[in-house]
Amino acid sequence: MGDRQRKDEKRKSGFLYKIRNRQFQRLFFKNWIQVFVCIVLPLVLCIVVIQHFSAESLVNEVDSAARRSTSNTMVTLEALLREVCDSLEKKVVDESFISFFQMERVEPQNYDYVATVNAVLKQIIADYRDNLFHSVDVYSQVGDYIISSPHKAQSGERFMDKSLLETFFEGVESGNQGLFAAPRFAWQEGREGRRVITIYWGKGVGEQKGFVSASLDAEKLISYITDEHDRFQGAYLIVDPNDRVILDTSGQMNDGHIALSTEAEVSAVTADIDGRTMRIFWMPMNRFGWKCVQMVPMEEFEKSNVRLERLIFLILVLGLTAAVVLSYRTTVRLFRPIEAILRLLENPSEQVRIGDENGEIQYMLVSILELFQKNMTLEQEMLERVVALRSARAKALQEQMTPHFLNNVLQAINWNAIAETGDENSITSKSILLLADILSTGKEQKNNITSVKEEIEYTRKFVELECLRYGPGIHCFYHVAPEAEQMPIPCISLQTLVENSISHGLQPRGASGNIHVSIDVNELQGLHIMVEDDGVGFEEAVIGHIYSMLEKEYIYVGEHLGIINLFQRFRLIYGEKCEFIICRSSYGGACVEIKTPRLPELWIQCPEKQGIAG
Repeated sequence: MGDRQRKDEKRKSGFLYKIRNRQFQRLFFKNWIQVFVCIVLPLVLCIVVIQHFSAESLVNEVDSAARRSTSNTMVTLEALLREVCDSLEKKVVDESFISFFQMERVEPQNYDYVATVNAVLKQIIADYRDNLFHSVDVYSQVGDYIISSPHKAQSGERFMDKSLLETFFEGVESGNQGLFAAPRFAWQEGREGRRVITIYWGKGVGEQKGFVSASLDAEKLISYITDEHDRFQGAYLIVDPNDRVILDTSGQMNDGHIALSTEAEVSAVTADIDGRTMRIFWMPMNRFGWKCVQMVPMEEFEKSNVRLERLIFLILVLGLTAAVVLSYRTTVRLFRPIEAILRLLENPSEQVRIGDENGEIQYMLVSILELFQKNMTLEQEMLERVVALRSARAKALQEQMTPHFLNNVLQAINWNAIAETGDENSITSKSILLLADILSTGKEQKNNITSVKEEIEYTRKFVELECLRYGPGIHCFYHVAPEAEQMPIPCISLQTLVENSISHGLQPRGASGNIHVSIDVNELQGLHIMVEDDGVGFEEAVIGHIYSMLEKEYIYVGEHLGIINLFQRFRLIYGEKCEFIICRSSYGGACVEIKTPRLPELWIQCPEKQGIAG
């Protein structure tokens, strides 16, 4: 039970068992098949190429062996035929043979005829080779007489082997003159007929014919040209110009026909003969238009090919098995991090554990999980920003209604003040009207950007209101370059800087003093804004605090709120290239200097998107 339980646990812990997602299963098996094909395809191609070249190599081996053995056999035959033909040629021109061809035989035979016959017989017996020849014969039609090495001398009428004469006269009637050869069956008294190849050298005396011939015994010739120990030799054939088999060392195709290609480039073919696959190789001979042919049975080579095919099949099976295992393990290693992430997504509380031996997968999984967590954090932040943006838009819509409501209220208060005091030029009435005018101007500024000229007018109204509040001791001077008047500038920016000078610079010493506002175009085609006063100025600690607050991204709420939030607005609009400088003014008070780059086109061309961009 313990072993079975361990096996079940091991099976359940397998990768395929863990996969629950059907789409992931299809993707896994698809990639498994792709990896398997990438491994198997080169293996199959290599096996096919090896098998193809192995088969070609076997055929080339057969052809090479057949070429050598056929060449050697043909050289042997050529030498033998040359020797026989030279011997027959010498006999034809010999005086004794010439006399025999010309003499008529009479009864009883005279001495000269007998002497000539004996001379001829002596020569052919001397040339007769028992280990190769069946017979050497001379025939004269003039005397109808035959001189034969085994039969001595006889009359043509009593000569038992009629095939010798019949074959000769058939060759003459076929147009063969001089030297020619033909196969036949030779007969001897008391012996079985034997297959021979007779080489005739014809001789004519007027219309009478004669010949000198040498008959090669087929069995002796086969023993002469074949090697019993050469397993590649197969069967040798001698084929005449009419594709008739004159001699077959196997004895199966004698007097049969075999079709050989006449193309010069072709000298070897594979053919089925009597149900056996044979490799046929041939070479032309120099005598009688014969061809020396060798037929090699392909059984031995087919057996070698079968053994090779079995070995290749075994390699293929082992390769396929290895490819299945290797492709599966490779695909598992590739998909294990994805499977772990899917399990984690399906069950976040589950602990995903990967063995130490898969350190690279552990690294990949941790990296992916970190990216996943970062993405979740970014999505949460994006959601929070969307909520904040919607709140800001709702607040902006509300703020659009507030100035309108306040303006109506201020107008009503102004009429009440006039009704009670009876003076339309009282300070209260002027203050109410200025405040209503400022609110109205703010309502008209629908976007975050206005022109420098409009911002100056807005600031003038604010300073006038402050003078009504604190008295006529506040003086503000404006130095604006003509080319800067129509340039864009954030709304309520100059007013904030002037308000900061009044609140922190002039008010501590009795709300009296001078403020100098200077605006010019800088080298970046942006604005160079400088607001100076002759008030009490900033302490170094305060300046350091302001700079430190600018490095934070959240919205600041606290002391010096106006100038810090102004700097943050400028940085959001102009980017990091915007410069802020707080220092002591040449007039003795504080100096706030802002240098901006050129305003991005997005803020100029698409003002309706400024709230989103900001």
